[in-house]
Amino acid sequence: MGFLLKIVIFAVAVYGIWATARRFYRLFGGSDGASRRPAPTPERRETAVPPPRAGGAVVEDTRLCAVCGSYVAAGAARCGRSDCPQAA
Repeated sequence: MGFLLKIVIFAVAVYGIWATARRFYRLFGGSDGASRRPAPTPERRETAVPPPRAGGAVVEDTRLCAVCGSYVAAGAARCGRSDCPQAA
């Protein structure tokens, strides 16, 4: 019975040393357990949003010119060509 008691005491002592060492390394930033910690979240920075324009955004409809093939504003004036399809 004496031999079994020595083995149990030895196992308890080894476990105590192992647990103490693990806590020591975690406390002082050792490599044990460092990979288990969640990564710090980066700070969220507010992006600078430009102030809205006083007049708002201007959006115009465009259409394909049958003569030259470019897109022109629907309300644009004639370009000056003799075959310009834009309304006067």
